[in-house]
Amino acid sequence: MLLIWIVLAAAVASAEEAPGFRNGVIPALTKLGCNSGACHGSQFGKGGFKLSLLGFDVDADYEAIAKDLKGRRLNLDDLTQSLILRKPSLSIPHGGGRRFAADSPTYNLLLSWIAAGAPPPTLQDPLLAAVEASPGSTVMQTNGKLQMKVVARFNDGSTRDVTALSRMEVLNDSVAEVSGDGLVTAKSGGAGAVLARYMGKTAVVNLLVPYAKATSFPEFTPNNYIDELVAAKWKQLGLRPAKLSTDTQFLRRVHLDLIGVLPKEQEIREFAADPSKDKRARLIDRLLERPEYADFWTIRWGDLLRVTRAGMGDKAMWNFQRWLRRNLEQNRPVDRMTHEVLLGRGQPNNQEVSAFFRMSRTPEDAAETVSVTFMGLRIGCAKCHQHPFEKWGQSDYYGLAAFFARIDSKPDSDYGANTLRIRPTGFVRHPKTMQVVQPSVPDGGSYDYDGDPRVKLADWLTSKDNPWLARNFVNRFWGYSMGRGLIEPLDDIRDTNPPSIPDLLDALVRDFRDHGFDQKHLLRRIFSSRVYQLDSEPPPGGPRDSTFYAYYSPRRLTAEQLLEAIAVATNVPDKFGGLPKGTRAMELPDPEVPSYFLDTFGRSKRQVPCECSRSDESNITQALHLINGDYLQEKLSSPAGRIATLLPLVPPPQIVSNLYYATLSRAPSDAELQKAMNFVNARESEVSRKKVLEDLMWVLLNSREFIFNH
Repeated sequence: MLLIWIVLAAAVASAEEAPGFRNGVIPALTKLGCNSGACHGSQFGKGGFKLSLLGFDVDADYEAIAKDLKGRRLNLDDLTQSLILRKPSLSIPHGGGRRFAADSPTYNLLLSWIAAGAPPPTLQDPLLAAVEASPGSTVMQTNGKLQMKVVARFNDGSTRDVTALSRMEVLNDSVAEVSGDGLVTAKSGGAGAVLARYMGKTAVVNLLVPYAKATSFPEFTPNNYIDELVAAKWKQLGLRPAKLSTDTQFLRRVHLDLIGVLPKEQEIREFAADPSKDKRARLIDRLLERPEYADFWTIRWGDLLRVTRAGMGDKAMWNFQRWLRRNLEQNRPVDRMTHEVLLGRGQPNNQEVSAFFRMSRTPEDAAETVSVTFMGLRIGCAKCHQHPFEKWGQSDYYGLAAFFARIDSKPDSDYGANTLRIRPTGFVRHPKTMQVVQPSVPDGGSYDYDGDPRVKLADWLTSKDNPWLARNFVNRFWGYSMGRGLIEPLDDIRDTNPPSIPDLLDALVRDFRDHGFDQKHLLRRIFSSRVYQLDSEPPPGGPRDSTFYAYYSPRRLTAEQLLEAIAVATNVPDKFGGLPKGTRAMELPDPEVPSYFLDTFGRSKRQVPCECSRSDESNITQALHLINGDYLQEKLSSPAGRIATLLPLVPPPQIVSNLYYATLSRAPSDAELQKAMNFVNARESEVSRKKVLEDLMWVLLNSREFIFNH
């Protein structure tokens, strides 16, 4: 009791300097998690008490704390009996458990505010302009410690140390941990980041913890700047790279990553026999000019832009798909393609790209789609509240939506479909203030509603110095090629999700911009690097962590790659309903073409603007489909299949070799050939030998070496 009266006396004495509600009380509750999504910040609150998520609506929070239910949460006559003090300190039962002690700094802060009369937020309160954390980035040794400092800068020029009021989170908790007061402890090797959040703004401290002490580094001859920058990161982390991939390993890999199909036996033999030192570079150039390149990347872009008849209509989908393939075949710059898509209008059955906006029903839908697709920015949660991990709020969200407020879909009886047009009027309102929101870009200026506002957005987004477009596509193309992006997930670019190798991402972005947003140039640069050409086996003694690309990251073939690879290997093509005979899996226009195989192996449904819509993960259903299903067995035993046509014409050893080339893109080893021939020679009839060869191919098609790109 004595302690409480001492604290109370101190609080009353300092009432003149009591912390404000906006910059003191709300940050304290945020740090404790009281207004998190799992507590009172959830949609309906907890225990009849609701706060805005992470304190984004300060005025509403004041009403809830000071006035809701006749102000029962505060007791200005007997301050220490206030529920906002008693429940979190467990003086009385609290469903959220104990959040602070009766003599803690947070308790004293709240007590001082109540003693001052619980003053509300005012227009005179300094507004938070930025939050800075120091050090910005640092290298730590395992078990090392670092004290962070977080400083808030306000619009009146004042600054304040808010370390104690900031909520701390580690973005990679296997690398480090952080205490509530900002003391960081390194745990194990890798890259991590500590996120400090104060009043809806965030700052990041990037951490690098070496896996081992750097001693000697193996000889590593770089092919281009990618190798130089990645090697510098390896040396910093004490990592050693894998050995260089073999010629046949590289040949198979680059075929799959660039054009989506396996190489043929003759191509493999010729490449392996070629003694020239520049054969890998020349191979990349040849693949970039093959027609399969446009087919394969049309699928990638089709996923990204959600090209599907389910949302666009049949004819509009075909027009959009053909537009994509033509642009990729001609290697049209990515910024020009983007500009044209953003300004699409007219009849989708004639104007190819206008179908893009048929996938969005409202200006808000269009804003979310455009931000994710072309900026890699997930702004969707700012529709209702401040982004929990970024600086974006509702004003940013509705400012972007305002660019699409005049899009209208008008029925057109001549075409039997709606025509996309731009109305002379149209706007969006902020849901909180109900004020008309001017079109505005993230981290940029606002614009008037003149003509078609999308023109200003398209010009801004595709300008050479724009920070978003090049960064977004560079990260995606790197991720498609290397198995993981420099930023993961690929479509979640933000300050609080830093790249694994920042210098490399910046260099690739500059290169992409300087070469006119040339997709082929960027891909050539990536595939020509020694980093891309490393072996897929992690180096001995190194961590099995592909974050820093010390080895090529194996991954399961995409659904379309796998289906086509099986069809080519067995020499039994698939027939797709409604499409001409001979249509390949890589040529399918959209996911509405029925295929149980493609659905099972995770093709994109193109329903949401997210890389997550495609899955390259393996599961038991896929394994059972290949091991026990009729699909593969029918292809293996087909009278028109590879084995049936070769058996009467070619000696069994050559058939075995051919099966290895057709599936694994390499010749069998002496031991593999001998083992296979032992089984074949043990059978007397051609029928039984055919069965043995079918079994061999079944084994090859179910092997990890076939199913994975490595």
